[in-house]
Amino acid sequence: EPGVSPSLHATFILTWQLFVLVWPCLEIILGVFTKHCSLFYSYPNAKGLGFIVEPLSRQHLPLSKRTKFQIRLDWHQFSVNVGPIGRDGFRHPPSIQLNRPHIDAPKWGARHWPWRRRHSYSNVYKSNNEKSKK
Repeated sequence: EPGVSPSLHATFILTWQLFVLVWPCLEIILGVFTKHCSLFYSYPNAKGLGFIVEPLSRQHLPLSKRTKFQIRLDWHQFSVNVGPIGRDGFRHPPSIQLNRPHIDAPKWGARHWPWRRRHSYSNVYKSNNEKSKK
């Protein structure tokens, strides 16, 4: 891949080879018991890689529609807001770049979990009150 450092490229290849070692058994277990399949992805621009599990029954759909049913275990670079928590429950800018493992499961509303998550109003209210008392 253009723009990928040799060490990152070696990491992609090593991880791919480890995946290839376990894939036959994993694919049988996923296919027979859960009716899912697995895929390995690398994200060169985001400096990361991922493992995707998706239902076999959704394989005929275009990629944009299949992603709604996937569970992704990823490790790549992404931006996370670290500012105060707003009324919507999410943190606001400024943001920082993280390169961390995370889970994406659109069906359950999880995106870059646990790093990017919605905070409940009661937790926000409680933490704001604790800060104001000090």
